[in-house]
Amino acid sequence: MSRRRTSPEPLLEDEDLLQEILLRLPPKPSSLPRASLVCTRWHKILSDHQFLEHFRKHHRKPPLLGFFEGGVGATPIFTSVMDPPDHIPVGRFSVPQSHHPLDNWRFDECRHGLVVLLEVSRREIVVWDPLTGQQHDVTFPPGIGVGKRYSTYITAVLCADAADGHVHGDCFLSPFKLVLIWSVGFTQTYACLYESASGAWEDIFSLPTTETDTRCYIKPSVLAGNALFWLLGGGGILVFDFVKKSLCVIEKPADPHITMYRSAQLLRTEGGGLGLAVLWELTIKLWERKSNSDGVARWLLTQKTALLDLFPRTMRTDYSYRSVLIVGYDEESNDVILSMKIGNFMLHLDSMKITHIIKREDTICYNTFLPYRSFYTAGS
Repeated sequence: MSRRRTSPEPLLEDEDLLQEILLRLPPKPSSLPRASLVCTRWHKILSDHQFLEHFRKHHRKPPLLGFFEGGVGATPIFTSVMDPPDHIPVGRFSVPQSHHPLDNWRFDECRHGLVVLLEVSRREIVVWDPLTGQQHDVTFPPGIGVGKRYSTYITAVLCADAADGHVHGDCFLSPFKLVLIWSVGFTQTYACLYESASGAWEDIFSLPTTETDTRCYIKPSVLAGNALFWLLGGGGILVFDFVKKSLCVIEKPADPHITMYRSAQLLRTEGGGLGLAVLWELTIKLWERKSNSDGVARWLLTQKTALLDLFPRTMRTDYSYRSVLIVGYDEESNDVILSMKIGNFMLHLDSMKITHIIKREDTICYNTFLPYRSFYTAGS
């Protein structure tokens, strides 16, 4: 008597197993739309809000979609760093319509999927989510920016959602922290913290500074641990600890080239420490701030690389292209953006691999590049 063999249930008929497989699709813009075309069942799973939440939590870190490029009063341009079919059109993320014309609006910062726009003369700050177009308008603290000469202003933003499992990159509905730093008359620097949960500014912190200290580069901050860091023009590094609510200046490495305009960039090192990249004559040096056994922090030179060796061989003998600037940085991937006459390059500092992201002819770009990360789905 023959025994009838039963076929096992097809693996993809198991709903839980299928979802576990789909969770492992790469978090690129085209991944979910392309997979949803397979069949109606897949489309239903991939469009479910709960699945999308699990998808973000599984991948933890949103992908780098590209960079916002813009200066004061200039319409910012979004540049995708992804290849087709994940390449994102330039016009997909456009500046809030209520802020046209841009006048003196400055793109100041981009972190955790949020962008900060600053307009000093109007004493206004806008926290904007490019993905949804939503924005949160914040007015300067009372009395700030009124009748003050020789003042400079910088801002920073970060998500304040401390919920277990929260993933940055989809943070507009989450609480956020907004930091405003300003200096007055080259003698005093101030900091104030805004909490979106309360909708109010907290106490103002101040720090006596010199003219050298307060010449801040107009560059975004770097988040390392519980503090935000800004590289100053010559006097060191400004530090705002948003947990301890303290403001101070720490020393920079003993490198004479740090004060050169756009030749240096603060970094976030592996483990959440503070680092610094210094560019001089096509050589890039990497510094790291470490504490010794006595708890005393000092700067150590960890790497020195001939930048020219990283470019195509055809460029190495063309001296007209040897002017290089650091114009942007992504603290999540440790990538810096370099500007040259032939375009912009993204240099991954961990691997020292370089990618040509914008091509240009004999014109160097001085605009700041702000990294934008998000779980963006093409066509949404």
